[in-house]
Formats: sequence, structure tokens, C-alpha cells
Amino acid sequence: HYYITNNFEQLEQTVRVMGRGNETKEETLKKLFVGGLSRDTTDDQFRDYFTQFGNVTDHIVIKDGGGISKGFGFVTFDSEDGAENAIRSKADGHIINNKSVEVKRAIPRDAEPDQREKNTKMFLGGLNRNTTEDTIKRYFENNFDCVVDSVDLIYEKRDQLQPGQEPKPRGFAFVTINDYDKVDHLCVIRRHEIDGKEVEVKKAVSKTGGGGGGGGRRGGRDGARGGGRSYNQGGYNQGGYNQGGGYN
Repeated sequence: HYYITNNFEQLEQTVRVMGRGNETKEETLKKLFVGGLSRDTTDDQFRDYFTQFGNVTDHIVIKDGGGISKGFGFVTFDSEDGAENAIRSKADGHIINNKSVEVKRAIPRDAEPDQREKNTKMFLGGLNRNTTEDTIKRYFENNFDCVVDSVDLIYEKRDQLQPGQEPKPRGFAFVTINDYDKVDHLCVIRRHEIDGKEVEVKKAVSKTGGGGGGGGRRGGRDGARGGGRSYNQGGYNQGGYNQGGGYN
């Protein structure tokens, strides 16, 4: 057990130290965050460990003003394959300098705080109104080698319709994939083309955790199919959908 910093200012300072303040999403997909390092792990030991997964192009163990390791660092490969190899090897455990460490995807510097949290549920905005739950499920499973546990399309509220009208999809949905790393990967990519339409994918934010406004899961076809916690949609219905940080 160890402490992984949640100090976002400190992480931003780290990005500046590495000279990567304007990374593209393609560059970010090659980069990993490593936490729980022993305090005496050197930059060379850090780099040498990760060379087994691919060609390392950048690496750093973050240190305080006195040159003492803060217990975490970043490593960048020359391709996404290197990062993927390291992620897949998590099942076997990563041990550097006789200490177990956590390896996960680096999150873009300009990501909102809630997008840095571990999450298995994603929000999809901007869907074609004719897109089905099966189409969404096939898109992720066929293109990203994952298992989609659930897809919940959000429908119009029945009490806002004329008598006899059936609720129609509102153009957004929630998708659950029980794999933190895969969700991080999909959210770093952020913009996906589904049914010929650009869709934004981001981590869903529980209403209890704050975030933007908008409707939530409502049980049945008056909201999302099925019950569960209520989630915000990042201001989708308030015109704030494309105003968040990230890659534009």
C-alpha cells in the first residue's frame, strides 16, 4: 500500500519539468504514470526497468527541491505498443528496485479533476439519434479489445412528451467497462467516430461527486434503461458540452 499524489498542481509542475506542456493525445497515449517508487530508485533504474516493454524516449523520477524522490515518475515510449505492453503486464505485477509499483496511463495536463479519478463508467455525448446500444457495444469491443458490461442510452422523459408519443434517444449514453486502464485509454482518445458521427467520450461523474448539470439516469425509458446512481453529463444540455479541457 502506498500513497499516490492527487495534487494536480504538482502533476502540472511535473509536466513542465518534462517539457511536455502541449502534448497531443497521440503523445499522451505513449506515456505512463508510475507511483509507489522506493525513494532510492534512480532515473537510470527507472528507465532500465521499462526498456523491456519498448523503446523509452523520455523518463523522469520526480524529486523535491532537495533532490529527494517523491515516489512517482513518468515514462514515455516511442509508440503506443510500449505503453500497452507495460499496462498488460500489470497482471504479473511491476516491481522496481524490490518494490511493487503502480503503473497506469498518464492523464492529459488540461484534464478536469474528475477525469483523473479511476472510473469504469463513461459518458458518450453527441451520438447519432439512430445509434443503438448494440452499435455502441460493437464499436468498443471490435476496435479496442475490451468487454462492454453495459450500455444505457438516455431517452426523452415521458412526462415532457405529447400523449401517445414514445420517448426517443437524446443523443447521449453511459457505457460501463470494468477495466480502469481501458477507460483511461478511451477517454484520452476522447473523440470517437460512431455511426459516422463524432462522439465525445469522457468519464461519467456521479452527482454525489459534483460536476456539471444535466439530467441523469432515471430508470426505464423515461431516462436510461435500468436503475443505478444518477450521473451528470458535463453540461451537455446547458451548451457547455464542448467547453471542457482536453484536445480540441
